[in-house]
Order: sequence, then structure tokens, then C-alpha cells
Amino acid sequence: MSELTDHIMTRQQAEEEMACLRKIFPIVRLLDRKTLAEQPCYPPWKNAHPCTSCVGREALAGKCQCTKLETMGSKLYQAIARYVEIDGEPSVIEMVLPLDSGALRTLHSDEQLYTDPLIRAYNRRFYEEELKHKYLNAGVAMIDLDDFKLCNDTFGHAAGDAALRLTASIIHRCIRSTDMLVRYGGDELLLVLPNIPAEHFVQKLRYISKRLSTAHLPEFSKLQLSASIGGVMAADIPISDAVVVADKRMYLAKRCKNTVVTEDVAPNSVCSGNAHRPTVLIVDDSPMNRDILSEILSDDFEVLEASNGAECLEILDARGPELSILLLDIVMPDMDGFDVLSRMAAQGLLEDLPVVMISSEDSAQTVRRAYELGASDYISRPFDARIVHRRVTNITRLYARQRRLRAMVSQQFYDREKNDQILFGILSQVMEVHYGESSHHIPRVQRITGILLERLCQKTDRYNLTGADRRLIATAAALHDIGRMAIDDRILNAPDLTPEQKAILRTHTILGEQMLENLAQYQDEPLVKFALQICRWHHERWDGSGYPDGLKGDSIPIAAQVVALADAYDGLVGKGDKHLALPQAQAIAELEAGTYGAFNPLLLECLRDVKDRLAEEAGMDTPAPPPEKRLPFDETSLG
Repeated sequence: MSELTDHIMTRQQAEEEMACLRKIFPIVRLLDRKTLAEQPCYPPWKNAHPCTSCVGREALAGKCQCTKLETMGSKLYQAIARYVEIDGEPSVIEMVLPLDSGALRTLHSDEQLYTDPLIRAYNRRFYEEELKHKYLNAGVAMIDLDDFKLCNDTFGHAAGDAALRLTASIIHRCIRSTDMLVRYGGDELLLVLPNIPAEHFVQKLRYISKRLSTAHLPEFSKLQLSASIGGVMAADIPISDAVVVADKRMYLAKRCKNTVVTEDVAPNSVCSGNAHRPTVLIVDDSPMNRDILSEILSDDFEVLEASNGAECLEILDARGPELSILLLDIVMPDMDGFDVLSRMAAQGLLEDLPVVMISSEDSAQTVRRAYELGASDYISRPFDARIVHRRVTNITRLYARQRRLRAMVSQQFYDREKNDQILFGILSQVMEVHYGESSHHIPRVQRITGILLERLCQKTDRYNLTGADRRLIATAAALHDIGRMAIDDRILNAPDLTPEQKAILRTHTILGEQMLENLAQYQDEPLVKFALQICRWHHERWDGSGYPDGLKGDSIPIAAQVVALADAYDGLVGKGDKHLALPQAQAIAELEAGTYGAFNPLLLECLRDVKDRLAEEAGMDTPAPPPEKRLPFDETSLG
């Protein structure tokens, strides 16, 4: 498109120029404003109605020259419209030229040039080169995915790409073939809907918003899609001007998120039709103060009130999860605001519920004490309505964002832990099949290890194990016999072992440690450190009679001690195919008697303490009586 400087001419000059143009273009027409508005398109198209992207109307509106390519089946045409003024009357000279098949191939190449490869919509280049300066009677909307950066930072860029693809797919299913979807920015989409009535345009955007908010990504089940949408009807202005207006309205919509804004409205009046207003609890013994605060906040918040500290705690107990923020007066009879704040801190309520302290006392000591007890902010009386509203709104949004982030991070850790458990489960099955271990021995050892560790930490803090340590040890327990993977199958599955074969079998502790040491890049990971201890020393015994190093007492790492007992216990009570299972009581008695080596007396106490829980989890409430005759138990057959 280019601006013209020689567009003023007489009727005779126009006819002379059109005669020259007909030597090049088979079809040349001179069209005035009325003809462009009322008559069908030029003969090659044979359309009953004007085209949605009529270059003649665009040239007339922009007082410029416009060009487009039009396909009709296998034929391709170039159409050029040039603005002129004939004896002072605004008009357009239109020229149409059929193109050969080579031009058609070039057109397909341009289509690839203008297509975003991720979402299969138009790209920013198409907007800049083909759409930006067009004059269309169209609805123009800017669509921005809510919390897109947070989604990428939490779930990774694969989740962001999946969200964009799903969004584009939903929008494409909601629009016509003549409508244009453009990837305008990273997470911003431009939607142009030519010749759509204004009321239909608004309905369409709201329908798209609803479809997005109810969509789900199968591979990211906790990721919730929503978009902020700003729209404007464009007429007699270039698309670029409409985009500026739509963009401003989109940023208004982002104040509430999951919202459509199609009119110029006051920022505070923007609210999604399906959004729930946050709830504020106002605690003050003065009815007048409660009324003032309620008046300030009632347009944007659901308001609850309490007249004293005891009533506040009752509401927190009954409706705590519903609250978004608490405004708490300091000076109240019986229980002042500091007492309420202290009790909330003791119950762990301040992590999710922000508290803004209210008082006419603004001394440094009072303010400092409020913050030390966990208050999020401090507001002094008399109230400035705008400041109170802004500070309460900002804190509410900040905590809401933190809650969303915490939920997304928790889901991410849950998914990773779930995937880790799946991988360990697969590895366990491979190991069990390889060396003929009893079915599900490894996950049972993990479960027993976790239960023993929990009880051990309840009885003593001697080993200084954190909750994270206990989870890692239970996870690493799956690798306790990984060294057996390097032992010959004929030895693993032999019914009777020679002394030499037993010696080879015992090397699985060192082989397992070596396997993990080969993972040089992970040596500093706590999981690997615990796994190394467990692999090498889970056959050591409390009295020094174990192998490979003959360690004694607490010189054996506690991780290896616990897994050793869990391994031995499950080797006796587990239903394997190398020996018949013992009843739980007999198994514990033999372990305490040292029949299979000496174990930490404190861990044996823990085993007795949790025997009912182990029996319940294993479904051994009514164990079968011991057999009259069973195969001799070999310690090396333990997992």
C-alpha cells in the first residue's frame, strides 16, 4: 500500500489513463463511492455480495492504493485499487490481472511465511505487512492468556506451548473461515472478525471466554485456562488504530482476569460476570468504624463483621477458608487485636490470610509489635477511603497470587514425585524379575522403611532426621539391592549356593555402591547420598557380624540400619517364592532373638510399636498358622 500524490484528474484524463491500463489488465473499472457500497464485486468473482476485504473500499477509505491476491478454484488473480478524485468526486480505479500457476505456488509459499508454526494461526509478520493498514468494518479483539508467565515458570515451556495450542484451537472452532486469528505477541492473540454486527461481536467474545475457562489440558490437569479480552468495533479507521483501543480494554480486563471488556469503562467497574468477589472480615468494637470500612469496601468485597476478638476467632474457625483478608482493630475489650493476632499465628492462619491492623495509635512501638506478630499492613485512623481501598485491594491480590503460585508449585512437586514413583516402580519390577525376588518386595520395603522412620523420630531425636530426610530414605530404599543386577542369573536363581557363589552374591553391596558412584553429576544430591549408604551397608549388623565392612552399632548409617530391618522383616513375612511366609509375631520374635543377625534395639522397639499398622497395611490381621515344615531361611535371600 502506498500513498498517492497525483490522484486528482478530470474525467477525460481518467479515461485516457484507463485506456493505457487496459493494455496490461484485462479488467479495468472506474467506481464511485455509491457503486462500491451497493453493487456486487467485479465480474471474475461473480459474488452476490461484496468481498469481506474489498480493496476498492479500502483504497477509498484510506485515499491510497491497495493490492490483494484472490483465488477462485485453481485460478489466481491480482486485484489493484487506486484512489483518484474525478472532477472532485472521490473514486477508485480497479484493475484485475489473472496470474499463472507459478504465482499460485508463490502464494502458498507466502502462506507459510505468514503462519505461526506453533498454533497454525497468522503471525506478527502477516499483521505488519498485510493487515495493519487495512480499513475493515470489523470487530477487533486482543486476547491475553492470564498468568501465562507464571504457567511457564511453574510447569515449564511445554505447558505454555500446550496452553497456546489449545487456546488457538478453541478460538478457531468458534470463528468463521473469513475471520483472522493472529499471534500478536508471546501470549497475546489478535482476532479480527470482518462484517460482524456489534451485538454478535460481544456475544462471540464472551462465548470464547467461557469456552476457554472450561477447557482442560489432559497432560497438565491442574492448569486452568482463562483469558482477558478487550474488543472494539472498527469502522473507517485502520486496523492498527483499532488494535490500540482493543489493547487498552484488554488491560482493563486483566484487572479482574477471565473478563471481557468491549466499552470504555471506569477501571474500578471492571468485574468478571463469573468472578467471585473476595471476602473481608472487619473486626472492630465500634459500629461506626465498621460502617465506614464496609462503605469503603462493599463495592468490591463481600463484607463480614465482628465486634470483638472472640467473635472474630469463631468466624475464623467456621469460615476461615472463605476469607481473603482480615481488618483487625487493636484496642478492643476482653481480647485486643494483638491477642487475636498471636492466636492466629499459633494456629498457622497467617500464612494464607493477610491481617491489616487498624488503630488510631500510630507510635513506632505499636506498629513494630503488629509487624512482629505477623500483620501484613497497618492502617491508622482517621481513614482515607482511597488509601484504605487501594492497600486492602493490593494485599488481597498479592495473597491470591501467592495462593495460586503455591497450588501450582505443589501440583508440580506432586506430579514430579508421582513420576519418580512410577519410574521406581518400573525399576523395582525389572529388578524383581531379574533376580527372582518375591512380588512387590521393593515397594513393601519402602513402605516399611517409612513407617519405621516415622516411629523412630517420635521416640528420639538422636538421629536428627527431618521430614525430607525420611522421605528420601524411603525412596532410596528401592535401590538397596540394585547391585544384584550385576550378578550372574545362574547364581541369583540357583537353589543351592556353593561358598564361592555366596561370596560372589555378597559383592552386590559394593557393586550397587559403584553403580551409584558412576553417576558423578548426582553425587551431591541427598537422595544419592542416602542410596549409597543403603546399598553398601544394608547387610551390616548391630554387633559387627555383617558385611562388607563389619561396621558395628551407630557407625552404621541410620538409613542403612532402617532399610536392613525393613528388608529382613519383609523377607520373613512377605509372600515370596523362595520361602514360605512366617506369621508376623513369629517373624518379630526371630528378629529380636538375633536369628538373622543383630539389629538396633531401638529399631526393634519401633518395629514392635508399629506391628499393628504393618499388619493392617499388609492385610495380615489373621495370619495363617506356621507350617509344620518349611525351607531353611537364608539371609541372602532377603531383598
